[in-house]
Amino acid sequence: MIRRRNKPDGLPFNVYERRGVRIYSIGYKLKDGAWAFRLSCPVTDPAKIAETRAEAIRKASALQRGAPARDSIDALIDAWFARQRAMPEGTEGRRAESTLKENEREAKNLRKAFGRMLVAEINKSDAYAYQDACLRRKRQRSAKANKELGLLRTILEYAVRLSMLKVNPLDGMERIPTVARTRLVTDAELELAIEVGRSMGGPQLIVALALKTAWLCVRRSVEVRGLKREQITEQGIVWLAAKRQRGQVQRRGLIEWSPSLRATIDEALAVPRYEMAGTDLVFGNLSGQQYTKGGWKATLSKLMHECVAEAARRKIPFAPFSLQDCRPKGVSDKIEAGHEDTLDATLHTSERMVRQVYDRRRTRVAKPVK
Repeated sequence: MIRRRNKPDGLPFNVYERRGVRIYSIGYKLKDGAWAFRLSCPVTDPAKIAETRAEAIRKASALQRGAPARDSIDALIDAWFARQRAMPEGTEGRRAESTLKENEREAKNLRKAFGRMLVAEINKSDAYAYQDACLRRKRQRSAKANKELGLLRTILEYAVRLSMLKVNPLDGMERIPTVARTRLVTDAELELAIEVGRSMGGPQLIVALALKTAWLCVRRSVEVRGLKREQITEQGIVWLAAKRQRGQVQRRGLIEWSPSLRATIDEALAVPRYEMAGTDLVFGNLSGQQYTKGGWKATLSKLMHECVAEAARRKIPFAPFSLQDCRPKGVSDKIEAGHEDTLDATLHTSERMVRQVYDRRRTRVAKPVK
């Protein structure tokens, strides 16, 4: 337990000092009475005592502003997530809940690699060693490594804010060069996936219909997997932009009904679920819950495996694809068809972004000058 001070000593709350016969000590106590840290020096050295006292006050101030009680990377990661969770949604600097869940998955690898290191000890060469380890793997993780180290840099910037570091050691670090994905799903591949999904039924049918919805509505995977029934209106489906820049208001978009879209959603809603399943999600699992990333990946893998086998029996080309590949197909098909609402459909604010990232047409057709 933390006791009341015997007399005022000018120290911050929870900071206590002791002058022994030989040693001067000062530290910060947590609510349970345990020491978060204790610093000491010879009691005969007034200059060192003043320096130690100032360091303790600085560390205590950082703790009261949310710094971790321990100086490890693992504790710093915990403190960063705690700060994010404590911020009200929609406030400046607060990440979206879907982004935080993705960050938590990325942080697992960071904890394995750097968790036991002290914050003050990490340097740029440690991060480059992490890059090299990712490149040596049988399945290279270039893009994932870039994202994970980007998150680590953000977390270390929080350490700078808390005065645990003077400068961010990952500033100016080179990223691993990556090759942009150019996969363009064909109409035949999508149709086969839906056909096979119907024959398999259950989870695979749910996934197949989600693939078609992502294509029809040019949506991101996280938006489709999280589609709720309340977003379905008489006019169409209301989508909320999964990403937004700092300071931007939440963007909403309505994808109006077409016979194909209406039939796809009706079929998804009609898939039999367990008796006690929830009814909130359109593409939820058989229990009515949102698929985890691993659960979705496993279900999609079964569907794609059967599609490959069926394509081999029919002697037609087929390559597995994911929910993320359906948005570029939708954008490419809309541009090819001459639709003028592609930017509105994607909820992007930049035509350049849409053209550069999602337009994957193999052949471009243009008219002559005259």
